Amino acid sequence: MKVIVLGGGVVGITTAYYLARGGAQVTVLERQDGPALETSFANAGQV
Repeated sequence: MKVIVLGGGVVGITTAYYLARGGAQVTVLERQDGPALETSFANAGQV
């Protein structure tokens, strides 16, 4: 199965990880240069 995950935040990366562990071919699309770069600073970057 081929899957595209939109967003490289905590939820997107975790989703991609578990899908890949289950055998899926996963592509993560993120608009920033790296993962989790838009994590909220208002809550110290925690979800």
